[in-house]
Amino acid sequence: MTDALPSVTTLETSLPGTPGASGANGVSALGQNLGVLERRRGGGWFTKLFAYYLRRYEAKRTKTQAAIVSNDQISDVARGAIFKACVKSSLSGAAAGVVSTAATLVTAETEGLGGFVAVPLAALTIGGEMMYRSFVHLDLTMQLAEIFQVRFDPNDPDDLWRLYALVFKTHEEEAGDGDAGRALVSEVIDVEGSQVGEKIGSKVLGESVARNIIPFVGIVSSAVTNFVVTRRLGDTVRRYMRYQRALHDAFAHATEACRANIDLLIEGMWFIFTADGHLSPEETATLAYLLDKLDPISRSAVEARFVEDELDWANRIESIPEETRDQFLHALEVAACVDKEVSLPERKILRRVAHHLNRDFDLDHLKNMIAEFEEYGVLTKKTKHRRWVPEGG
Repeated sequence: MTDALPSVTTLETSLPGTPGASGANGVSALGQNLGVLERRRGGGWFTKLFAYYLRRYEAKRTKTQAAIVSNDQISDVARGAIFKACVKSSLSGAAAGVVSTAATLVTAETEGLGGFVAVPLAALTIGGEMMYRSFVHLDLTMQLAEIFQVRFDPNDPDDLWRLYALVFKTHEEEAGDGDAGRALVSEVIDVEGSQVGEKIGSKVLGESVARNIIPFVGIVSSAVTNFVVTRRLGDTVRRYMRYQRALHDAFAHATEACRANIDLLIEGMWFIFTADGHLSPEETATLAYLLDKLDPISRSAVEARFVEDELDWANRIESIPEETRDQFLHALEVAACVDKEVSLPERKILRRVAHHLNRDFDLDHLKNMIAEFEEYGVLTKKTKHRRWVPEGG
């Protein structure tokens, strides 16, 4: 991890709250001493860990085949995986807090002499805990992807970088009137992995140092915070994977049938997702993922139509051919139900869509889909569309 242990003087001047340290500069210096930050832009420990993990994951995936989780067990298995990751992360945080506290006590008891060994050891422990926790997070992300049968391409990790950029909030949303997140969607489409990794690395490093800087308190603080942070990341990733699986199942047929109207389908998802006034991280990542599949000209045209009022879009969907209207409506119903709640604004949009497509609005059907998402995390064969049933579901 590093060629030489940092000196006590160097370490002390790089810790927040000590002479010579100044906020982010102190954290950055500590990261460089630990060997987890690059001195040049474009690198960073998290970016390298991310790349290493994906190579390791791909090598493992080619040798062993992931176990297929049945639809009725997906939700329970996913929550179990998140809890296990939370426990691992919490224990590593507590261990780092113990070492940090012990280093402080040894340094105090020996009038500073023990600090020549104790302080560098504590610093390396904090760095090791930070990297281990990040590894646990990456591993959890891939576990959840396999549970929901979502495939990530290790050679093209932009989808993962977008998700992590939103989870760790490396992109600040500056929404104007009627924006509801359009600027953020545009920003994360062309995400730069190295820049996101550098921001995440700095943020994680700063949090790790801050939690372990106070003796005794750091033990509990690190354990609890690690548990909470891992739970929040796991829940966000789980929701994103549920979105990906649900929309893949719906879009696998809808996009083939509605290929000529895919722009209208993506626009419709924008209106469904923003019906409550904002986009969640998983909704933002999903829209960015779909837009990224379009050619640049089509993508720009669709983004320009991400507006507040769906009236013009609703009138244009009347051009959808009769034979593909059921698939189109079904995909939008899935988009509305996948978060396990269909709000009043979403119901109004679906009613308008059904009206323009000359279809009936079926609230009971939506409730059945929500119940399945709640119980299983995916739609099963129990939920069938009134006029159109996709293969296998």
